[in-house]
Amino acid sequence: MKIRKAAELTIGVLYAIGAAHQAFFVVPNSTAFYVDMADQAWLAPAAAFVEEFLVPNSVAVTILVAAFEAILAVAILTRQSMVRPALIAGGVFSIVGALTGSPAETVGYGTLAAIHFWLAAARRSADPGGEQAT
Repeated sequence: MKIRKAAELTIGVLYAIGAAHQAFFVVPNSTAFYVDMADQAWLAPAAAFVEEFLVPNSVAVTILVAAFEAILAVAILTRQSMVRPALIAGGVFSIVGALTGSPAETVGYGTLAAIHFWLAAARRSADPGGEQAT
């Protein structure tokens, strides 16, 4: 239980750092960030998606990503009933990162998605009555 809580808090802090990074570094450099992402993507459909949809809308996409990461951070760090849904959403977000990243990022984000889903499942099994464990 202590390891699960520590892992959840670590992920929450990582989302808070990610939101700040998106807001203060990526927003001003968003076009270059997404062009670089497209260049590194090893899946051709992912590279095309990034080039066609994310690059032209890079500032809006980056602001949405920053807001999403901030929401996940708050949901996880407040230790309330939204932790499990936030972990699931973060797992899906990690899968998107795995699909649009380089081969190394695919491994990293895939592992991170598995950790998110494992934590969400552990949280569910910690309370069979359906209530969210804190």
